Amino acid sequence: SCFISFKMAATTTGVFLLLLSCVLFASCTGQPEVSLDFDAKTSTYTVSVGGKAWYQSPGAPMLCVAGQRMPVPMTGTKQSSGSDAFGSWSGTTATFSSANPEVSFDITFKSYANRKNTQVATVLFTTDVDTSGCGSNTQLSTGFPSFNTSSMMASELFTLSWRGQVISDTKAAKGLGVLSNNGLDCGPVVSMDPDTGNSLVWSTLDNHKNFPQQTANGVYSMGLAAAIPMIPKGFNHSILFSTTNGGYTAAMYEWGSQIQSYHKTTRLPSVTLTDIGYYTDDGAYYYVWGGGKEKHDPELSPWIPARPWPAEVGLILVKEALYKMGVPVAYMQLDDWWYQGPFYFGNVKSVVDWHASNSSGLFPNGLPAFSDKLNLPLQLYTPFWNDAYQSKYNMSESKAFKGTKLVVPNDSYDFFCDFFDLGLKITNGRFNTYEIDFLDSNFQGCGACMEDVGASDRWYYGMANAALERNISIQYCLPSATDMLESLSLPAVVQARASGDYARPQGNMQPWDNTAKLGRSSLLLGATAMAPSKDTLWTASPQPPTSSDRTHVGYTTQPHVDLDSILAVLSLGPVGISDGLNQTDAGLIGQGFRDSTDSTLLRPSRPLSTVDSVFTNESAGTVANDIRATHAALKEGPNSHYVLAWMTTSESTLQKTDLYPVPASTVKLATRQHIVDPANHMSGCEDGKSAASCVTELDAGQLPVISAVGANITDYSLTVVYEPLSNGAYFLGELDKFVHVSPQRFESVTAAGSGPCGITVTLQGSSGETIPLVCVAQGTTHVKNANIPSAGKTTIEL
Repeated sequence: SCFISFKMAATTTGVFLLLLSCVLFASCTGQPEVSLDFDAKTSTYTVSVGGKAWYQSPGAPMLCVAGQRMPVPMTGTKQSSGSDAFGSWSGTTATFSSANPEVSFDITFKSYANRKNTQVATVLFTTDVDTSGCGSNTQLSTGFPSFNTSSMMASELFTLSWRGQVISDTKAAKGLGVLSNNGLDCGPVVSMDPDTGNSLVWSTLDNHKNFPQQTANGVYSMGLAAAIPMIPKGFNHSILFSTTNGGYTAAMYEWGSQIQSYHKTTRLPSVTLTDIGYYTDDGAYYYVWGGGKEKHDPELSPWIPARPWPAEVGLILVKEALYKMGVPVAYMQLDDWWYQGPFYFGNVKSVVDWHASNSSGLFPNGLPAFSDKLNLPLQLYTPFWNDAYQSKYNMSESKAFKGTKLVVPNDSYDFFCDFFDLGLKITNGRFNTYEIDFLDSNFQGCGACMEDVGASDRWYYGMANAALERNISIQYCLPSATDMLESLSLPAVVQARASGDYARPQGNMQPWDNTAKLGRSSLLLGATAMAPSKDTLWTASPQPPTSSDRTHVGYTTQPHVDLDSILAVLSLGPVGISDGLNQTDAGLIGQGFRDSTDSTLLRPSRPLSTVDSVFTNESAGTVANDIRATHAALKEGPNSHYVLAWMTTSESTLQKTDLYPVPASTVKLATRQHIVDPANHMSGCEDGKSAASCVTELDAGQLPVISAVGANITDYSLTVVYEPLSNGAYFLGELDKFVHVSPQRFESVTAAGSGPCGITVTLQGSSGETIPLVCVAQGTTHVKNANIPSAGKTTIEL
């Protein structure tokens, strides 16, 4: 076992950080076992981790029958066995039943011989259950699992979960009873024992959209949405319990590997994630075309000034200018303004006709002609469908957006097949990605999605399967945490918004959700193999006056465009720039992709996310600096880590699990702060000169200290942490990119060869491209150019 001491340690500035003294290092091996056990005398069950009881149910499971809640006692147990997607299992089945009314269900706790840190609990209903009159879709008709929030260790464990629309509330606190934002949009729950570093994650394993959570009257519960009027005999659902040792990030990625394995999760390749693109979303320079009042045109915004040319002209000019500047965008996103329909709120149009508007200010020659001239893949958008939308398929009125409607679950597949075929037709086959907005609210307003226990899956699967058959990827916009779980079986769903809109009121200098919440939600999205979208971004500020939903006239600034560029690239989501014509800073955004002729993004290996010590400090009631980290892993070679600090007013000593995967305690790390200014990328790193001016080399086991950056929203730093090769040399990669050692550039870095660093590097790029590479060995910096041949790949010794 691995024991972790929990203590307070003072930094040089006097600010206290919580320290985990031993997590996931050589002395911390193995994963704690998880066990679920019944108590027939009390009709309760207990969850134990590493042999210690963590949670206990409050009594017999609760069930709502015909509007009346009642406990259902345990009436027997038996040993059972079987197999599922995890493999063979053995376990215990407990039967819970009542004679009046006659209801019965089994709960089976399943153990797997090859997965000691995993258990599955499956609930099987052996009678029909009338759940009519039991409540709304955010209330519960069943209650499993349920835990007393004050018994066992429930009030002492550190707890983390994702809740709210756009996964807006990442709750980190002490005790299970503090979880808030009850309802349909609650995600996995992580509990961590601060004394041992052991962590437990539980979530739905299936039926993800049907199971809200609530915490009330000293009890945490997950259960079937009470709006579903009947539980049929034979219906079953499962809960996954996964454990690990080593902090929140390790816990989530271990849980993620388990649940992805169960669902055989794959994601459709998408140009929106591999290459840089151009966006017209809210906050974009060319968001919405105006002049509707002056031109008496309802398809143009009535409160935004007219553009100098229609969209079909202006967006072509933008693409041509970007290519001339060396920013070869590979796709374009068209947002909520291009199709036909009335403005529902702000500048969001509800769909009446998904053909492009032929307004003189938009696409007077039609979208097919524009698509041909643009000659790029297109990402097309819908929010919801207006009541005036004509369809041969059944649609039901939305309870969330009055005057709009959604296709019913039974017709979802056929509806979206036709809808996506229309998108392909009107773009001459260039429709590549579908963006559905307000997804969390749309689902909560979908009464038909609660008609029966399978309705929500039919609605989601219908859309995703229709897209997959047409090789169309999907972005979930304004989603919930449960949408990430639902997507695990939907290969077409590849990205999701992980923060609010980019648009902010002109002159606003407060932390904005688009930036502030991205790191927290990205931990969940990374664990579910979903690419987090931070929305669009400018690369230069100020720009000539334009418009947004928040600033109708005179929108000229975004306060931290360099930070936005870094966040977009390191998020693994879309890098969709949205500058005005000839306004793009190619030197800034060029640090995110290969070169002026190759739009391939240079990325880390997982989304940049909030580090463990931030959540740990918050759980202990301590204000924590905003520190985020990710890493880049090559097919062969050492990892490099990327640590971003934002608005920090004190230095931060990284803790052992803040870098993930955790470097071995015996290695000597080296650090360098990324320099955004293109004229100074190589500052301090001169061939043959002392390495002390290029990197900071740390002692074995020592972790980096991230200096304070300042309290303004423009204050940030990006620190690169290098792990050494086996010969002690450091490969720093290409210092003019945000990700110095990206797997999209470097295939392998090995300790071999006759160069001064003893390193051999295999890399790829564009024919004729010259890439300065940097390494450090025995206290000296070495620089050498790699010249890419016509084959696009070369090997060089450093």
